Amino acid sequence: MSLLNKRVLLVTGKGGAGKSTLAASLALAAAERGKRVLLVETHGSNRLPVVFGKRSMNYQVQHLTSSLYHLSVTSQKALEEYIVGVIKLRALYKLVFRNRVMGPFMDAVPGLHELIQLGKVMNLERTKERGKPEWDLMVVDAPATGHGLSMLNAPASMMELTRTGPFYENAKLVQSIWGDPKRTGLLLVTLPEDMPVNETLDLYTRLGDYQKQLVLCVLNEVHVAPATSSQWAHASPHLSAPGLLQAKTLADRHMGRIDRQEQARERLSALPCPLVELPFLGHRDLNLADITQLANQLQEAL
Repeated sequence: MSLLNKRVLLVTGKGGAGKSTLAASLALAAAERGKRVLLVETHGSNRLPVVFGKRSMNYQVQHLTSSLYHLSVTSQKALEEYIVGVIKLRALYKLVFRNRVMGPFMDAVPGLHELIQLGKVMNLERTKERGKPEWDLMVVDAPATGHGLSMLNAPASMMELTRTGPFYENAKLVQSIWGDPKRTGLLLVTLPEDMPVNETLDLYTRLGDYQKQLVLCVLNEVHVAPATSSQWAHASPHLSAPGLLQAKTLADRHMGRIDRQEQARERLSALPCPLVELPFLGHRDLNLADITQLANQLQEAL
């Protein structure tokens, strides 16, 4: 399948829409197909190992299950790894980059931290063992919506800012991977509500050249419809007895949610990619059994 034949899949969407859940489920689905998968969290986030019953480890690749591994990336650690690899002296790195002057300066450079993290992922994508890529697929749990877009735009922003020199050349190299639709894909996750759908469609319009990277949109937390709208419209007037009013009110709310889901489907169908739905599991504190269930449903849908 073309989606899992990409080298890197980046997942983003509105905060709270299930971005991390989708990334973990997708990574597990790929691992169950025999791929060696690295699940990457950015900006130091380190929540997903706990879902797999593992203790979180900082900036170390750790085994989760089957052929699935995890890494939490921070710009500080990625920069230290890169600089020490170049100058070979950790003490010099600490002297130059870990001080009260350089820290605020680097924080002020637009897109620098995002570029460094993308660069780390790029290096992992290029790493080989015995002549073959170390990872068949990397699934990146990117920041939510606006920050995710900033991360995608970081290489181009750095190239425009610097115009020449080592930062420009490194940004250009990162862009060569992240801007290649044959190697990287973008997934959007949203909820069947007006605001998340609005934000998803707005994000797509702001992707610019990255629109061609879009491979999938996931509508998350979809509720089962107990009846069609026409069936409920026919039955509802017959449930006006006093003892049934509370149940009718709850059913009205649920059917309103079903209507909003249908509207979300219609609006998201305008995106030039497949639309896949994942169910609402009744709770948000997900565990490995939940992630496995979602991974299995992704297998069927994809």
